[in-house]
Amino acid sequence: MNWQAAINLNRDALLRVLGTLLAMTTPHLSRQSRSAILRVLRPAESAARRLIVIAARLYKEAPRKPAPIAQSNRLPNFAAFKPTAKTPRFKLFDPRKRLIEFQKPKQTSKFMPRISVIGVSTPLFYTAKPPRELTAKHLCQRLAALQEALNDLPKQAKRLARQLEKRKTASAGPRRVPPLRPGLPPGYRSNPAHEVDALLKECHRLALYALEPPT
Repeated sequence: MNWQAAINLNRDALLRVLGTLLAMTTPHLSRQSRSAILRVLRPAESAARRLIVIAARLYKEAPRKPAPIAQSNRLPNFAAFKPTAKTPRFKLFDPRKRLIEFQKPKQTSKFMPRISVIGVSTPLFYTAKPPRELTAKHLCQRLAALQEALNDLPKQAKRLARQLEKRKTASAGPRRVPPLRPGLPPGYRSNPAHEVDALLKECHRLALYALEPPT
């Protein structure tokens, strides 16, 4: 299996998807635009994590010779998305599913009774709150973190390898979980609606194959 060729092929495709997301993002987004970007960003992040898992295997096999990445394939660091000291690092581990106990919702009254008597009381009318303004700050940080990770996969592979070594000696609990969560990856859709859905499916398959113990 030519792992490096598989990494380069899927990484280039993810960079194209990321370039489209960067072009769509503005400082102020509508709720519909933000939802549309997140529907593509979540599976793109999951696919990138799986490429890093595969790259970590290559780094483990040959730690002194990380695979080079062509400079021409890098995305330009746009001013609005240039990684800074405040930009969070790309998350190497899948978010875990939260099991929330079913709780009966509290029955609370949100509105005052609108009962009035003509000539005695003043009618009460409900005043709708103005829509909350959505900013793209957090979204831009996630895009910048993903961009930085895809531009330097060997660096992310070293990060993952170091964290996995530390987790070998950690006590049982959340600090011992693997980078990929069981079951379907975050952002997975059974009915593909975008190019990134096929990329996530392929990267997930390759990552599971890379994690299989040698026979």
